[in-house]
Amino acid sequence: MRPARGGFGLDKTTERLVDFALDSARTELPAAVRESATAHLVDAVAVAIAGTAAEPARLAADLAVRSAASPGATVIGRRRGVAPEAAAFANAVMVRTYDWNDGMQAKAGGHPSDMIPGLFATAEVTRSSGADLLTAITLAYEILGGLGAATDRANFDQGLFMGAATALGCGVLLGLDRERMGEAASLALTTALPLGVHRWGGALAMTKGGSTAFAVKNGVFCAQLAQAGFTSAPEPFEGYYGLFHVTGEFEPRLPVSPGGPSVMEMAHQKPYPAESQCLGLLDLAPRIREWAPVEEIESIELTMADHALRHVCDPAKYDPRTRETADHSLPYMLAVALVDGGITLDSYRPERVLDPALRPIMRRIRATSSPEFDAIRARLDGVTRAHPIRAVFRTTDGRERVEDVRYHRGHFRDPMTRDDVDDKFDRATRGVVGAARRAELRADWWGIAEAADAGEVIGRLADLGPSTSEDEENR
Repeated sequence: MRPARGGFGLDKTTERLVDFALDSARTELPAAVRESATAHLVDAVAVAIAGTAAEPARLAADLAVRSAASPGATVIGRRRGVAPEAAAFANAVMVRTYDWNDGMQAKAGGHPSDMIPGLFATAEVTRSSGADLLTAITLAYEILGGLGAATDRANFDQGLFMGAATALGCGVLLGLDRERMGEAASLALTTALPLGVHRWGGALAMTKGGSTAFAVKNGVFCAQLAQAGFTSAPEPFEGYYGLFHVTGEFEPRLPVSPGGPSVMEMAHQKPYPAESQCLGLLDLAPRIREWAPVEEIESIELTMADHALRHVCDPAKYDPRTRETADHSLPYMLAVALVDGGITLDSYRPERVLDPALRPIMRRIRATSSPEFDAIRARLDGVTRAHPIRAVFRTTDGRERVEDVRYHRGHFRDPMTRDDVDDKFDRATRGVVGAARRAELRADWWGIAEAADAGEVIGRLADLGPSTSEDEENR
């Protein structure tokens, strides 16, 4: 493939990304976008605080705090003064580990708030304002969506474009010029191509919720390298053996929906910790419990898109052995929701995941795919799509109930309200942060747009304070 060079030595695709980032940085966010970005920040902070208790996050944080730096960044729940890329990695694991953070449905997108810890780390060391932080996060979301909506991942994992999007957001906060912005994006893209095996293939490990943290860490580090003068391949997309050699040519969609909503506004939020394609069906659990107790449900027949079938109903998902497999197992989560009334973090405690009493219920659930639902799921609207599932519930006395779902609460078409986000914040952080400290943190983050130094707000996450015995209940 013949390289097509832009005006300063980079290929045209990279140049377009850089120009979009720099133009976005000079443009004030519309009020609706700023409000959405703030809500996604509050959401990300909530799940990060919850994630501090997870084993993958503990391991990442233990390692990160060994890397002292001045100026440095905050590892949530630990301390300030940590190397920015190390803090970004640990905090990104916290955000992602419980599969409770936001998401988008671009073919090569993923969970955009995975990037927020990278922007946090850079904003902290640059003493950027809260408004500048929101702008950098918003443009990183749009770049991730613009790349992700233009192509599939060619069997790469969700971090494929996350490193470059993070690097460009960090580059804006660092004040990089056009050439060094291009170097940052190229460094991040060409040095880290994550494999899809983390998220597919049956049983899942810690990297399912941690693989994108490597991309975010790389994005932060590559922006710093570019600032120092480190150079990279000038044609990362279009050059010989560039990305297009693997994926084929594509053109980023920037903005994703000209004249329409931003990626920030379209990105969905999760009311509870579960794989995105399962949320709509799990929303039904309280109503099904009112209709019939679980012991009277004889069978549940599910019809869905083939992508969903292979991802959340493959054989390994009928006998999950790890939390990472359980939160991607629709049979497991539906069984738990019908027994317990919903999905919480406690749904993934080892003793619950391995509970033999759930297996007979899971065996009553049968799933098949449908070309009709394949076609519905294939229709991408910006970075959103439907997740169609038809569920037929039959009872031992012959009753039948049919439910068709397309969207979940928190989807762009059924968004979470501020009250919903506050409720999620309380549920996510209960048992980790006491009630008074929760109120302080919520106030901090709903007011982030007015902060003169976002780093001071971020830094207050180093000390989460004590929890209370009352907070240990009802997680």
